[in-house]
Amino acid sequence: MSENMENIIEISNLTKYYGSLFWKKKKPSLCELNLAVPEGSIFGFLGPNGAGKTTTIKILMNLIKQSSGEALVLGFPPDNIEAKRLIGFLPDAPAFSPYLSAAEFLNICAKLFGIPSAIRKKRIAEVLENVKMTRHAKSKLGGFSRGMTQRIGIAQAILNNPKLLILDEPLVGLDPHGRQELKDIILDQKARGTSVFFCSHILSDAEKICDRIGILFESRLLCAGRLDELLSETGSKLHINPGRDDIVKELLSAATETVKRPDGGWELSFLKKEETTQALLATKAKYGDAVTITGFRESLEDFFFRKIEEATKSRLEETL
Repeated sequence: MSENMENIIEISNLTKYYGSLFWKKKKPSLCELNLAVPEGSIFGFLGPNGAGKTTTIKILMNLIKQSSGEALVLGFPPDNIEAKRLIGFLPDAPAFSPYLSAAEFLNICAKLFGIPSAIRKKRIAEVLENVKMTRHAKSKLGGFSRGMTQRIGIAQAILNNPKLLILDEPLVGLDPHGRQELKDIILDQKARGTSVFFCSHILSDAEKICDRIGILFESRLLCAGRLDELLSETGSKLHINPGRDDIVKELLSAATETVKRPDGGWELSFLKKEETTQALLATKAKYGDAVTITGFRESLEDFFFRKIEEATKSRLEETL
């Protein structure tokens, strides 16, 4: 691994086109992606289907070649053998030989990683325990459910104590209990010094474990950064006492969300804008104790859909 490395992944102007010589216009799957993933972070790479997330991962894993641009993994190009020995990888929808048992499959993986025979058996037992699959060690993979196969995929991904863990939709196929266990595994890997880069459609889970995210939409990066900075205080909530529907009617049109509480009171949400802030302060001065103002932080799900909506609107305007 490169010395004094600050970023575990560095991507510069990465572009990938799919098409053929017979097509007049090739279709971009990835357009000039620039991204840096700091060492020691859990990075959630988010976006709708077809946004380019899996294409990015395939380039990082040297499964396909980019059309242009550069990617560095652990300070090396994706085809570097030294770097590959330090990476754990779980592809989207993994499929393994149905005739092997879980232990036999992991033994083959351990040999490929070059794990010495003296510690191989112990290490396999450890990862099976980590993914709660010890009792299925001798069971054939062909009889496993999607969730069980996913767990074995995660087991092989962490088998070599990787410096970097790349996971493509690791939460797919897992029930809520399984997803919680996987989140615990990811957090445990970070505690052990492993950096994690993963794609997911389950935004609530990503919000709980990621310290950084990037959102990809229609092959382009919309935003990337620290989650606590992206989801900073984005607005205000006005809490209105029961029996004051007159205040609600006065402010209803400006609110982004309106919720009636069980006690008959109301909560109105407003995005942070200078004019809105001034209006809420004026409301507080006018109605006194009948209203209370608090700040609120946008959820990752709300932030995600807001960014997608803004991008969709912007690109539609560009075509008009």
